[in-house]
Amino acid sequence: MDISPAARHYVRRLLVEHPAIRSYINRDTHPLGMKEEYLERYIHLEHLTYPQLNQLEFIIELHQKIRINEPHQTHQLQRLEQKIFDLLGIELPIAPHSYNTIENSPSSCDWLIKPQNDPSRHEAATLSEYYHYFRKITEVATPHLDKMLVTNYWLLTRPRESWLAKIQVAQFYNPTFKPPDQLLAEREAATLQQWICDFIQHCCRILPSLPRLLLAANIPCQLLWALVG
Repeated sequence: MDISPAARHYVRRLLVEHPAIRSYINRDTHPLGMKEEYLERYIHLEHLTYPQLNQLEFIIELHQKIRINEPHQTHQLQRLEQKIFDLLGIELPIAPHSYNTIENSPSSCDWLIKPQNDPSRHEAATLSEYYHYFRKITEVATPHLDKMLVTNYWLLTRPRESWLAKIQVAQFYNPTFKPPDQLLAEREAATLQQWICDFIQHCCRILPSLPRLLLAANIPCQLLWALVG
């Protein structure tokens, strides 16, 4: 398995922007100069397993969405770049960027974090909003996994907190269910986000492409951030 041509192109663009790579290429007498094809020498995928290739594609797509929609989130973007380079086996220092040079087609991403450098922080959220996320994630996962398996994974990964007993997994399949519009405390929202993360990671044992499917379904980036590792 290989990554998509679009993902390879994006990696080459990240490489050509990195100061260390740019400096090296500028000194090189290779006739291709700064052409992106020359950067292929840095992209090695042979050592990656199938789940790692899926993770690489997911991180690339997540970086692209955040860069388009929230370019001021430089800390998150730099961390994603470092993870991409680590997976490729490239030793490069974290470099500052102005994240405005890559041209991409528009896409949407509900990046709900506050303007600090901590993606685990939460804006005020409601239980109704999280029911929507649970239903959407269930909707994406169920066609690829057995419904009973999806239900069991939700139950298996549910945090052991008493207040979560009122959240019925059966309602994740019911689009007409109207949960209370209860405002969540930051700790409660963090607990629900951890539940979602644990569920996705459990599903990834069978369906490694699930994070990418969720990203394509416009699940908020903040709910997927913990999957970066």
